[in-house]
Order: sequence, then structure tokens, then C-alpha cells
Amino acid sequence: MTTYDDRAVKLFIYPAILFMVIGMTVGVFMAFNTFVFPDYFSGEYIHFGRVRPVHVSTVTLLWLLSVNIGLMLYFIPRLCGISLWSPRLALWAGAIWWFSLIIGSNSFPWGTNWGWEYAELPMWISWIPIKFLFAVSWIMLVVNFFMTIFNRRFEKLYVSLWYSMGTLIWTTFTVLVGNFMIVWLPEGMSRVNASWFYVHNLVGLIYTPMGLATAYYFLPKLANTPIYSHRLSMIGFWSIAFIYAWIGTHHQIHGPMSQWLQTTSIVFSLWLFIPVWTVVYNLFATLQKDWSKYLQSAPIRFLMMGNIFYLITCIQGPLMALRNVNEITSKTDWVIGHAHISLYGTFTFFAIAGIYQAIPAMTNKPLWSSKLADWHFALNLWGSVLFLFSLWVGGFLQGLMWANWANGSSYAEFHSNLTHMPFVQTVAETRIWWILRAIGGVIILLGNILFVINMYNTIVLKQPATQETPQKAGAYL
Repeated sequence: MTTYDDRAVKLFIYPAILFMVIGMTVGVFMAFNTFVFPDYFSGEYIHFGRVRPVHVSTVTLLWLLSVNIGLMLYFIPRLCGISLWSPRLALWAGAIWWFSLIIGSNSFPWGTNWGWEYAELPMWISWIPIKFLFAVSWIMLVVNFFMTIFNRRFEKLYVSLWYSMGTLIWTTFTVLVGNFMIVWLPEGMSRVNASWFYVHNLVGLIYTPMGLATAYYFLPKLANTPIYSHRLSMIGFWSIAFIYAWIGTHHQIHGPMSQWLQTTSIVFSLWLFIPVWTVVYNLFATLQKDWSKYLQSAPIRFLMMGNIFYLITCIQGPLMALRNVNEITSKTDWVIGHAHISLYGTFTFFAIAGIYQAIPAMTNKPLWSSKLADWHFALNLWGSVLFLFSLWVGGFLQGLMWANWANGSSYAEFHSNLTHMPFVQTVAETRIWWILRAIGGVIILLGNILFVINMYNTIVLKQPATQETPQKAGAYL
């Protein structure tokens, strides 16, 4: 029987769980201090421009990217039937990874970010080459993963391995463009276009394949049933590979960007329905024979609700790419809600489900409290619904108010609209939706604090003699 060295898995997953709560705490602070009670706490180091990059970097890099790496370190060796090619290399990669990201992400209050969204990590902090170290740690991980897959004992590649290999290639290219090549491009729209290629593909070519690799592995494990269709999963994989790289420009519609490029992004955005429907149907069909498991297992509920959120976000995306819809939604809170339903409602839900399976398996203990897991799911679901609903409705109304300014056939009529609906009034009209968003964020944060408590006790506390062992309680690897 193959034994697996899970030290690197723990090195990535355990700190990432803490950073999830830290990053969301910063987000809740911003929701109140920036929008509900603007600058109640004021100061050079805590205004919006300094704090928001901390929130974004913490939840995207220190939490979601890191936990996905940890989950890949967990399931790739198990799908290959061998231990990780080099556990020592993975540990060194993890040490460099956390060193560079923790210093880089927490340096932003001192003004170290350079203004490109999701690419704020500074090149240097004093004598420390932050981005270089991050790149080195990533290369170490890529080599380790590919060597593990190359030396695998099982010849057939399960779909999660396909998505993982795609992630390793696409992430390398996407991060290279967004963090390094953008500096070499001439200033102007070339840089903006490269930036939106990076920003959108951070979701589409990094978090999407990582999240789907996680979902395709952990749903069959948690439900103890095979995936419904390997062929559908392959259609989804190759259509993502073909389609996603072309759609970043739909964030620049009606901007100073070539019309042919805008139209190309619209067409490819509509084609996103192909991979989305294959994934959504495949995951639902996997559970169709025994839906009672949805009620019995909080991790399965996280996976299936993440699947629903994935469907919603990938309906929103193509619709937002249409020029008439884009006129209303572009640059509003609607887009913020769209980003959160993908990175949180979908891929964080997938990652949480994976953690619920992986940690009991690695510690050889049952989950400390199923009731806490149920509360965790309930608070996350209802908090997310309130959070996202407020952003979508408030953002759409925001866009309608802004669109009103464009009415009229002359400058006089346009100026009259500005007089009757000044920008500050649109801010005041949006405040109620910001309050609802902040309340939803608090509910989500409370749920995730329960998650941390549950995971901590599962890891640290000794297993009661009266409880079932994991082998009896469920099918763990």
C-alpha cells in the first residue's frame, strides 16, 4: 500500500485557512469603514487605497491560490498512485512561497503596490526580490507536480489531473504576462489590454481549472460514487483551453479598444456556455442517484452550491459582455458581485469541501463536529446570498442612474441631467445596498470562524475512543 507524505499539504492548507479569515476580516472592515461609515477610522495606512490591496492579495493569493496548491499536493499523488516526487522540494517551495507572499501582501499599507489590479506584489521590498522568490517557488511546484505525474503508477489520467496540468501551464503564462511582461509593454492601451488578459484569466485559467480539478476529485470521494461522464469532463477541459484566453477584453467594451477585439471577446464570452454546462450537468448527474447525501453531508452541500454559483456567474459573464447590458453594468458594484460569486461562491466553496475531506483523511480522525459544519454551510450560504444580492441589485440600479446622464441630444440636455442627478446623489442612493453587503460579509465571516474552530479541533484534539475511525465513518484515501 502506497504511503503519502502529506507534510507539504499541511504546510499549504493550514496557514491558508487562517489567511481566509484574516482576509475576510479586512474585507468586512473595508465594507464598514469605506462605505457605511466612511473614514470612521482614518489614517495614512488604513484608507481604502492602502487596505484594499491587502484584502485582495490575502484572499486571492494567501488563501485561495495557496489552498488550491495544498489540495493539488494532496490529490495528485493519490491519483498517480505514488508519493510526491520530492517532498523536500515541496517543503522548500512552501517556505519560499509563504515568505514572499506574506511580506509582499502585508507591505501594501506602506505604499508598495504598483497599481495593476491583482498584480500588486512589489518587485522589491528593500533587498528582498518578492516577485522573483514567488516565481521560484512556483517553478519548484510545477516541476514537482509534473515529475509526479510523469512517474505515475496508474496509466490513465483522471480528469482532475488534466485540469491540474492545464493549471500549471496556464498559470505560468498568465502570471508571466500580468506580473512581468506588462512592464515591458509600451504605455497606453497595450498595457491595459495585457492587464485585463491577466485579471480575467486569473479567474478563467488559474482558479477555474484549479477549482474544477478539486470538484471532480472530491465530489466522487465524498459521495462514494464515480463521476458521471469522463467524456463531458474532457469537453469542458478543452473548451476552457480554447475559449477563456480570448474574453478579457469584454471588460473594455465601449472603451478605446479596437472594435474587432471587443467583438471577438463578446463571441468567445458567449461560447463560455459550452464548458459551463458540461461541468454543471456532470456534477449534478454524479449525485442524481442519491440526493439524500446532499442533506447528510455539509461538504457535499458546499460542492453542489458552488456548482450552482458557477452556473450563475457563467450566465452573468456572457450577458455582461453584450454591449447593451455592458452599458449598464460596467464599472458598477454589479461587477464586484460577479467577481465575488466566482472567487468565493464557487471556488472557495469547492476548496472548503476539499478541506473537509482532506484534513480528516490526513489526520486519520473523524471531523470534530458535524453540527459546526452544518452551521458553517448555512451561514456561508445565507451570508453569500445577501452579500451578492445587494451588489447585483445595487450595482444595476447604480448603472441605471449613471446611464441617465447620457440621455439627451445636446450638451444642454446632458448638462441638465448632471444637474438633476449629481454623482454624489448616486452614492447616497447606493448606501442601503452597501449596508446589506456589510451585514452579509459579517455573516460569512462568522461562519468561517466556526470552520477554523472545527478544523483546529479536528487536527489537535485526540480522537475519542467511542467515535468511529475514518475507515468506518467514510471512504477516505
